[in-house]
Amino acid sequence: MITYELIPGGSVTAVTNSNRISYIHQMAHYKMYTQIQSQTRAFVAGFKSVINDSWLRMFSLPEIQKLVSGDVSAIDLMELKKHVRYLGGYHGNHRVITWFWDICINDFNEKEKSLLLKFVTSCSKPPLLGFGSMSPPFSIRAVDEDDAGNDDHLTPGQVLRTSFKSFLGIQSGSGSGSSRLPTASTCFNLLKLPLYSKKAILREKLRYAINASAGFELS
Repeated sequence: MITYELIPGGSVTAVTNSNRISYIHQMAHYKMYTQIQSQTRAFVAGFKSVINDSWLRMFSLPEIQKLVSGDVSAIDLMELKKHVRYLGGYHGNHRVITWFWDICINDFNEKEKSLLLKFVTSCSKPPLLGFGSMSPPFSIRAVDEDDAGNDDHLTPGQVLRTSFKSFLGIQSGSGSGSSRLPTASTCFNLLKLPLYSKKAILREKLRYAINASAGFELS
């Protein structure tokens, strides 16, 4: 057992009502500064090797928080809709896409909108410079229920089949796309949305997916 003295002679000093506040302050200083000093130095050195610390001095702490975590303003899904990219046969007037935006804009509350954004991009807040600045752009790709669990490694034939079925508005055979949940590739800001046959099914599956706090592993 290793003992660290918070003050000189601390190992033989009892904590009493008269010195308890000092003890709390000393313990907090040890836990938040002394104990992690070497790790903090290593982190700062690595951080400075990537970002010049003189740049950070131009910003206040709240401004740095915004740069790191995104804006704290309400999520404007109408703006996101203007900058979204559709893949796999989806397009702005596709039935599933129309349902998707109607659900997200009119049915979802602010918490659910934030969960949707986090599900797809890993960040629950909108970009500081707006959704048009996202790179790669927010994208929605049609996926076929028959390709469940393997949509990150589709063959050219599978891509062509899904695109063709999506373009014609054809849902998957027996299940009509109703058994599969939406998934996401957060590093690509990509939502993989099955060809659902009903708006109610899409609403149910989308809500389940975003509240499960999962992306790659959820299918």
